[in-house]
Amino acid sequence: MNIKRHFHLYHLFSNNFSILSYLLASAINSIAARWGLSFFTIGLINFTGALSYVTASLSFGRLGDRFGQKRLLMVSTMLFAFFNILGFFWSNVAELFIFATGMNFFFGTFFPQIEGLLSKREKKLGIDPASTINRFTISWSTGNIIGMALGPFLIVKFPYITFGYGMILSFVASLILKRDLLRHEEYLHFDPSPKLKIPSKLIDFPRIGLYRKVYRTTLFLSGLVYSAVLSLFPKVISMSGLSIGISGFLIMGANIGVLVTFLLLGKFKIWVANPKISLIFLLVFPVMVFLIFMPTSPVIFFLISLFAGMSYAVPYTYAIFYGLNSQDEDEGKQGGFHEAIIGMIFGIGPLLGGLAIQFARGLVGLGITSIFILAIILGLQTWFIRKVGKHKKRIPLQ
Repeated sequence: MNIKRHFHLYHLFSNNFSILSYLLASAINSIAARWGLSFFTIGLINFTGALSYVTASLSFGRLGDRFGQKRLLMVSTMLFAFFNILGFFWSNVAELFIFATGMNFFFGTFFPQIEGLLSKREKKLGIDPASTINRFTISWSTGNIIGMALGPFLIVKFPYITFGYGMILSFVASLILKRDLLRHEEYLHFDPSPKLKIPSKLIDFPRIGLYRKVYRTTLFLSGLVYSAVLSLFPKVISMSGLSIGISGFLIMGANIGVLVTFLLLGKFKIWVANPKISLIFLLVFPVMVFLIFMPTSPVIFFLISLFAGMSYAVPYTYAIFYGLNSQDEDEGKQGGFHEAIIGMIFGIGPLLGGLAIQFARGLVGLGITSIFILAIILGLQTWFIRKVGKHKKRIPLQ
């Protein structure tokens, strides 16, 4: 496969900034666990950061449609290069709150612009929307694996690498964006492989609003457990007697699960406009719930993380696919809505999970919470399948 005809500069940005995102997020959670902060406090830090993420996504997502995604990316990356300097001076809880807020504000601006740019401009190149989504999800999920695995280790052993990488990456990206904007304006300079132009299955555009609502809701619910695992497991693992430094390698299972799912759903698109098949893939969630109640061990921690990642990635694929398939030239706006949901997931999930674990004094609290979430998801999907089944008519993707 000719990589250059399948991936381009903005996939590289997505990958590298995803590495940075998880380096910083896991660093915050690992330092919080190292300082002995409670589950609730760790959850509150994540919640505060997520509010900032949601605010940025909803505020700036649609501005890219109006003023240009590249232009907003150029300005935001330059500002974030200087913001990373604050990471060298962490010394108290208040500074963790401040950094989490600023970091999330940047990424809440960054990802809607990337999504809007890819969806809008690759559509102009005739690329199949399913291929656009699949390559984007692969680019950021591979970055997540690296960031999550190395984050706890680097922040404990070599903290200057984490923040130095953030400064250099953001500054260089801003310069590259400026040059690309001057040369190609808002268009993508990309010669896609013919394989990327193979049309996907028919999409039910008359009811795409319903698809978006259902799968965004499902994503939000399933993502609560996923985000709780990512943010709280460093402390859970350390309380089990294992080193915080290796927690990232166990939690990395979540991002491996995400990547494997994206590869699978990208290869086999039988779920497109088929809610019954979509439900089958969602059954990874009850497997994760079962694992939470198993006696803890390094293997179980890894497997819980793995299936939590799958449980998040399946509805994520559905939500972003139907969200960014737009006939209204509002890809940036839809990307903002999508990222706002991600922000809420990473805000409410750690807070809810932290309360559940703290109240039940163990993972059983998270397991009970997961059972309630599973019941809601299954009920929603059953209702949706019945509603869609009443109207079989579909129209082609345009």
